[in-house]
Amino acid sequence: MLLTPSGELNDRLLGVIGRALSLYPVMLHLFVTASNHIHLIVTVSNIELLSKFMCYLNSNLAREAGKLYQWKEKFWGRRFTAIPIDGELDLIRRVRYLLSHGCKENLVLHPSDWPGVHCVQALTEGKTLSGTWYDRTAYYESCRQAEERSLGEFAKRYEVPLTTLPILEYLSEKQRQEWYQRMVQDIGDETAERLRQEGRGVLGAKRVLRQRPQERPRKVKRSPAPLCHCSDPERRKAIRDAYRWFRDEYRGASKRLREGDLTAPFPDNCFLPAPAFNQVKALATSG
Repeated sequence: MLLTPSGELNDRLLGVIGRALSLYPVMLHLFVTASNHIHLIVTVSNIELLSKFMCYLNSNLAREAGKLYQWKEKFWGRRFTAIPIDGELDLIRRVRYLLSHGCKENLVLHPSDWPGVHCVQALTEGKTLSGTWYDRTAYYESCRQAEERSLGEFAKRYEVPLTTLPILEYLSEKQRQEWYQRMVQDIGDETAERLRQEGRGVLGAKRVLRQRPQERPRKVKRSPAPLCHCSDPERRKAIRDAYRWFRDEYRGASKRLREGDLTAPFPDNCFLPAPAFNQVKALATSG
C-alpha cells in the first residue's frame, strides 16, 4: 500500500499531478488516490498524449512515494489501463464510482472523510487543490557540483485545475457544486444504510493513516478490466468490433514489418513497433 495517505505524500502527489497537467494538455475532470492505486477521468485529444501524461504521472508518483516510504523495488504492479467511457449515463456511473472510493471498501463513512488525495472538496466546495513539486534533476546537479543547497530550494507549487465534465457545462458553478453535493450525500447515506444492515463499521481515517505502506492488502481485486464502459449493447458491440479490427490490422502490419517490409501500413492512432535492428541495417545497406 505504497500510496497510503499522509500529509507529506498528499502534498507531493498533488504537486506531481499539477506538474503533469502543466506539461501535457490533458483535461482532468475527477481523480482519487487510494492506498494502492489511482483513478482518473480525463479527456484527451489523442492516445499519444494520454500515454505521455500517464508515463510522467506514474513514474513521478512512484519516485516521490518511493523516496518518502524508502521503497526501492518495483512500484506499480502493471501498466496503466485506459478504458473509454461511452454515453452520459455511463459517465455518471463512473463519476459516482470514483467518488465512492473509501466508502465502498468500508474505510470511511463519507467520501470527504478520506484522508488521501481526493477531488471531492474541489467539486463540492470549489476548493483549490495544489501541491509541491521538486525539481530533483536540478537538485541532483547541484549536489554533483558540491553545492550546499537544500531540496526545498528546488520546490515549486502547482495547482491542480479540474475541467468541467461535458454533461455539466450548461450549469453554473453553484449548480455543479450542488449536483456533486447531492451525489456525495447519496453515497454517504447509502454507505451508512449498508453498514447498518450488515452490522459493520468502517476502519476510519485515523486507522487508514496508521497503515504501514510496505504491507499488502488482505485482498486484491484481480478481475480483468472491461474494454469500455458502455451500457448500450449495440454501441458496446461496435466498440468491440472496431477494437478487433484495429488489433488484427496491427498484428498483420507488425508481421510484415518483422519480415522486412518497412512500408507495412499500420492503422491510425497506434504506436509503431521498433523493427529488428539487423533487418533495418540490412535493408539500409542493400538500398
